[in-house]
Amino acid sequence: MKKLTILAAFVFVLAIAVGTYAETANKEFMMEPLQLNSGKNHIFFQSQGVKLSGLLFLPEGFSLEKQYPTVVITPPFNQIKEQTGSVYGTKLAANGFIAFAFDHKGYGESEGELRSYEYTPAFLEGISDAISFLRMHSFVDRERLYGLGICAGATHIVTTALTDKRLKAIATVSGMLNNQASFFATVSRKQAVAALQVANEAHQKYYETGVQENVDLLGLETKPAESALEVNKEGYNFYMTKRGGKETYPNYTHKGPMFVHEDYPRYNAVAMAPNLYTPYLGIYGSKAMNSTGPLTVVFYEAASEPKELYEVESAGHVSLYDIDKDVDRAIAKMTNFFLQYGR
Repeated sequence: MKKLTILAAFVFVLAIAVGTYAETANKEFMMEPLQLNSGKNHIFFQSQGVKLSGLLFLPEGFSLEKQYPTVVITPPFNQIKEQTGSVYGTKLAANGFIAFAFDHKGYGESEGELRSYEYTPAFLEGISDAISFLRMHSFVDRERLYGLGICAGATHIVTTALTDKRLKAIATVSGMLNNQASFFATVSRKQAVAALQVANEAHQKYYETGVQENVDLLGLETKPAESALEVNKEGYNFYMTKRGGKETYPNYTHKGPMFVHEDYPRYNAVAMAPNLYTPYLGIYGSKAMNSTGPLTVVFYEAASEPKELYEVESAGHVSLYDIDKDVDRAIAKMTNFFLQYGR
């Protein structure tokens, strides 16, 4: 009994210490109310000891005296906050939400030594800390806090929501929801091992030399043949043109370290689906049913209730990144879905 009492006292003191540290560490990043305006606001917050850069989208007529439903957005593979995250952030704000898109560690304007490294543990910490940061502000309605994951961000938001019940509902758009299958099911055992060994050696070289060698991870530099999958042609037309590429977004790069292949094949969101327990909306384009659309359908079928599935007619995987007629339908659906849950 005495040992338990001592342990309880230690835990209590530790909790106070952690709370004091968090307040001290993050207070300097609190948003200055007088500097917030309707529309886009550039802010910073802390995650994993580094400063992350974000864009906070506020509704028309924003008032500090009100509380607003709020959406944390995590983007497609290798994207920065000004790309698809801003498209959805702007439109969600127009529907009365606060929306938050940010550069993950090592991306865009955020700090982080390794650049453009889509490393899931760091992304999950970033999302969790973004939620914590938003909840520190009185104008964020804690009971109407939601998550949106787009493309690769779908796995990140599902993995977060599996155990983070501060999110009252989540949605995915063009979700890449089974990275294991996307990697291992598309190559032979021999090819998979060979690719992983190349990634391992790239990681070894970085560890020994500190030199980060980046490569074209998605094969975007070569224009796809007419016979290629539509999703591949869509990707090239978005990332390698003015529409979504470096010409318009100078902080974006389509390259990243080869050792990203060590991380993303570890994750299969479908395996988490039965125990999600958080309301889920899966959105995909009808033209993506020969590529990525089935990943959302399979996840939906495995997911716990409540859940909804929404097919955007005539939309592709990438058209749901920024094409108004497609994005607007996704926004309308998720607006209605989110507002069913929470306060």
